Amino acid sequence: MGRSLRVSEEGVQKVKNALKRLGWKQQGLATRVECSRQTISSFLKRNRISCEIFKSICSELGLTIKEVAEIESNNINNLVLKVREIIESIIRDRCGTMRIFDMAQPIGLNDIYTHVNILEKIKARRRKSINELLQECESGKLEGWVFGKTTETRFPGIEAVEKYRKLMIWGNPGAGKTTFLKYIAIQCIEGNFLSGYLPIFLTLRDFAEVADKLGILEYLHQEFLPNLPRQESSLQEIIREGRAIILFDGLDEVREVNVEDVIRKIRDFSDRYPANHFIITCRIAAREYTFDKFTEVEVADFDDEQISTFANNWFENKSVKPEYFLEQVRENERVLELATNPLLLTLLCLVFEESGDFPANRSELYKEGFRCAIKKMGCQAWNSTSSSL
Repeated sequence: MGRSLRVSEEGVQKVKNALKRLGWKQQGLATRVECSRQTISSFLKRNRISCEIFKSICSELGLTIKEVAEIESNNINNLVLKVREIIESIIRDRCGTMRIFDMAQPIGLNDIYTHVNILEKIKARRRKSINELLQECESGKLEGWVFGKTTETRFPGIEAVEKYRKLMIWGNPGAGKTTFLKYIAIQCIEGNFLSGYLPIFLTLRDFAEVADKLGILEYLHQEFLPNLPRQESSLQEIIREGRAIILFDGLDEVREVNVEDVIRKIRDFSDRYPANHFIITCRIAAREYTFDKFTEVEVADFDDEQISTFANNWFENKSVKPEYFLEQVRENERVLELATNPLLLTLLCLVFEESGDFPANRSELYKEGFRCAIKKMGCQAWNSTSSSL
């Protein structure tokens, strides 16, 4: 997605003159552009809007972008570069590694990351008509749908971030939601994705603890620019200009007593600064949260290619050959089902790395997996706790 644009002061007058000439009200223009009246109002107030809608407005009014758009100065670009440099070490520290099962040594994100695919329909809310179910039954696809093996089209998660400015990502526990947000932050700060933006990773559980005292902007300043006096911060200007990608992780982890306040603040903040990219992650089966202006997607289960990629990354430079691990996984349908979840796939890798085999049943697999994890942590508590598992 291209950057957002803002109309110049002179451009506002040209737009108003064009509306008068055509005899249109704001709602009439909104209908023709296929956007909300609020978007047109925001446009006329000189807030940033997406390039696509900006172009459509100009086209409908018989104007060119060059006539009405504010020419972007180098000032905002320089500000973004400056603040990116300031927060780079923080982003790398918070997002550059993963600590799985509280292991003693974190794993580098780039060493283990496997690209995420998403579904545009949330499985938990998917409803099908009788005709659709009969058609699937006739084609042999019904069983796969009933047992969660959806044939829904997948596409790369990174494409969804480019396509939608406001994104709500749902996923099962262990599906890789947090890892995906960390990957976006790292790719952005390294200049590989949305390089003209400022990436901000925010753990909602932590924000919720101070949400009664601080707004989101104040909290971000405190977290990322603590050594700069409030009046010297460029953060608000960058966000006002729509040049941030703000990653809200783990809405389901916010305590019940705080969740309504956190949701309200996210809604207000994203409405006030709509030109930025916003992403929220939340676990499926948590309380149903609604963000009307956010596009909802779901993290898809790992497919065979993703399982292979993960295993090859995990067993690189280790005595266990990834080919042998994958062969054993594919021969056991029960294990293969578990391997579609990234967290459980990690557990499988831990167990196989330790023993070269998989336990006979799921409860033994979990028990063995946690024993391996505790061993990786260098903890001696397993003997005293294993009997309770």
